[in-house]
Amino acid sequence: MFGRRTSLGPDELLIVGRIFDDISKELAGDGVTCSSVLDTEQTRTGLAQKVLALASSHWTDIQIRQLALRACRNEAARRQRGRKFQLTSVAKTTASTAS
Repeated sequence: MFGRRTSLGPDELLIVGRIFDDISKELAGDGVTCSSVLDTEQTRTGLAQKVLALASSHWTDIQIRQLALRACRNEAARRQRGRKFQLTSVAKTTASTAS
């Protein structure tokens, strides 16, 4: 979509904005955040960085949307697994010290 550009023109910015808005709505509807903090502004900033990094590549707008969605979902899943691991470790440590 954008080739190897380092800057985006008005048409490209409209497309990037549309992609960003679509992804934001979909992730918000699913309760997924793109940062470890549940701060909306920080989540939007993280998503914007991902979309802009992908926009300067050779991918189409559909591919950019899919890749950014996947990146945010993967990041959220990693955080979720990390929390479960921490909770399991704490529970095992507590159980072993109680015995």
